Amino acid sequence: MAIILYGDELSPPVRAVMLTCKALGIDYEFKKVSLLNGDHLKPEFVKINPLHTVPTIQDGDFVIYDSHAIATYLADKASDDSWYPKDIKKRAIVNQRLHFDNAILFTRIRDMLEPVIFSGLSAYQPEKTQRLDAALELLSNLIQDGGWLTGDKPSIADTCAAASVSTILAVLPSVKVPEKVAAWFKKCEQELPEYQTVNKPGADNLGEIMQSKLKE
Repeated sequence: MAIILYGDELSPPVRAVMLTCKALGIDYEFKKVSLLNGDHLKPEFVKINPLHTVPTIQDGDFVIYDSHAIATYLADKASDDSWYPKDIKKRAIVNQRLHFDNAILFTRIRDMLEPVIFSGLSAYQPEKTQRLDAALELLSNLIQDGGWLTGDKPSIADTCAAASVSTILAVLPSVKVPEKVAAWFKKCEQELPEYQTVNKPGADNLGEIMQSKLKE
């Protein structure tokens, strides 16, 4: 029985879980929860997830939310540990990158977008865009000689960070992209399973929505 993934493709964390599922070969049934329409605040969804956030997955009678908690749970379920090694030192590196994605990349994306989406600003705040420039510089320092975030093979850290970085590029075309980040992201586009299908459309759509709001 396939897991149920509740989400909105506009959301980077939702797309991170979609990419992770494809990497791990895990089937899922997608149930749309529109953030712009407020579906996540409806009683029937809050009953499933009291934090009313996406992504949320339901695996039988088990429910879990937060993209990184979901990604690690799914990776632990998979028979192949190459995307999330069981070796504690290798796993610690993956976990560190996941925390970086959550605490730095996604947090700074959200901080830049929310005032435009929810408070009616017609331009990004300069200090927020500068923090994204700085975030990509920090990400550049984490890319390994093998071209991926944790070595010479992709991990769930790459599937999660790819969703975040694709969002940055879509909503802030003027962002300064370090050479190492550009090379890593190209690998993600070309080598992460079904990247073009499950991640690119949502990121591009969000970019179009933000550009329209910035012109209003």
